[in-house]
Amino acid sequence: MLVNGNGVRDICRIALVSAGCVLRTLLSIGNLITIVPQRKHYHKVQIDELYSFVGSKKKKVWIIYAYDAFTGEILGVTAGKRSKKQVRDLIKRLGSIEVDWWCTDAWKAFAQVLPYDKHLIGKKFTKAIEGVNTALRNSCKRLHRRTTAFSKKLQNHWNALKIAINNFNNKPSYN
Repeated sequence: MLVNGNGVRDICRIALVSAGCVLRTLLSIGNLITIVPQRKHYHKVQIDELYSFVGSKKKKVWIIYAYDAFTGEILGVTAGKRSKKQVRDLIKRLGSIEVDWWCTDAWKAFAQVLPYDKHLIGKKFTKAIEGVNTALRNSCKRLHRRTTAFSKKLQNHWNALKIAINNFNNKPSYN
């Protein structure tokens, strides 16, 4: 239900369980999930960021993630402040994969971290990942732009995000 846009309280009402039960399940499943690239080499990897909230509307959390449009796979994700440090953390999480081209928008932190000779900047290079932003926002209520549904704790938020990305990566292909 979580990956179909339902919040914790929605799930409680539908499943007739307590919020504690839903949150314990969210934490236990989320802790089992790791986002790991399936291949060792990617031609063009797109990176983008989107925000959500934890605790209150005053506390923005930026989600920065890498996506391969050819395979339709989210390769790695990090969450925190919108900073160069978070971009470095994402690259570190991607481990030892080989990437021919990094495709991003014009945010200066990307240019500061990614190698100049392998970096393509512009909206035309990030068209596919913008659609993924929409798909993630639709599947995870915590990522909606104008919502009152947000996590009270960062760990709950992180695990809900990992579950949504795992669901995105493992959805059946109907091509």
